[in-house]
Amino acid sequence: MHTRQSLYLIPGTMCDHRLWDSFISALELVRPNYFDFHFVTIAQKNTIDDIVDDIRQQLPRQKIHLLGFSLGGYLASAFALKFPELIDSLYVVSNMPCALPDKEIKERSRAVAWIKRNGYSGISQKRILALLDKSAHQRKEVVSLIKEMDESLGQDVLVHQLLTTTKREDIFIELEKLTLNKYFCVGRNDHLVSVEALTKLQLLDKHMKLSIIENAGHMLPLEKTDALAQWLNSMIATECKTMR
Repeated sequence: MHTRQSLYLIPGTMCDHRLWDSFISALELVRPNYFDFHFVTIAQKNTIDDIVDDIRQQLPRQKIHLLGFSLGGYLASAFALKFPELIDSLYVVSNMPCALPDKEIKERSRAVAWIKRNGYSGISQKRILALLDKSAHQRKEVVSLIKEMDESLGQDVLVHQLLTTTKREDIFIELEKLTLNKYFCVGRNDHLVSVEALTKLQLLDKHMKLSIIENAGHMLPLEKTDALAQWLNSMIATECKTMR
């Protein structure tokens, strides 16, 4: 019998542990009893570095597998840079660990200003659909869950996450220096992540492997649950082979 591995999961902006429920169920079908799953929360701290330090307090002192989605992918990468001795393998979903584009920074600034003037009535249907591939637009359970998580976390969390995590350093080059295994997964039609740029970055890092899921947008744990579980399972299988 193998020793169960610890997989710690960091969600994205305005997401909580519910993001992972279907993914965990799917992963248990393809690789049963392999992981013990642990949910990491994104604390309301003043800087990304402070958030990373808080994540450290949520983790054990032995090596773990760390998986982050979207903002959580950036935080997982930043954590691996600061505490590489604690990482067995790093899994980054729907994220590229670099500075946000100027366009997105301006959009976030406008959004915060509008919310402070007018209040926040919840994520719009238009914004939700922009996060999904067209093939997932009619999946009511996905749209409903995104709305529910957003409503549960609320205005204060949204404003704090936008203000604190918008200013991101380009950490990929530093991450490339780490010899630990780094597995990236992105949807082909994710409008928030450049597949082309990630593909180029992969050429710089022999310890990085990029996988692209077709007909998928940004919300991979929800819209492509089975495919994401199969991806993680295949990455684990790759690791097991290299360890033999």
